[in-house]
Amino acid sequence: MVSNAARKYESQQGKQVRQIPVLRQQPKRWNRLERALMVVGGAISLLLIITLLSTKISINNRQHNLQDLQARISRVKNSNSSDRQEIAALTSQSSLKRAAHKYGLSDKNSNVRNINK
Repeated sequence: MVSNAARKYESQQGKQVRQIPVLRQQPKRWNRLERALMVVGGAISLLLIITLLSTKISINNRQHNLQDLQARISRVKNSNSSDRQEIAALTSQSSLKRAAHKYGLSDKNSNVRNINK
């Protein structure tokens, strides 16, 4: 069998291979449906891109507003804490005695009652 295959191969090599001429095919043009689909797809893609960008800008603006609001809340909390400390200092017993002495008032402990929550 091997010898027969070799002979066939040799005989095929001896023959000249005939070349088939390649015809240039014209590129196919798009039909109306394909054009319409491309236009609609492009319009939808453009719309999605614009929507995405506007959403991103809106989110960034909201984030900046949130950060500003958090900064204002922090400042108000610090101010409230400072005011509470000042109120505690002014309502202390020694401060009240100092104010009474300044205006010539006297303090009688028998007339004072302490009420705690």
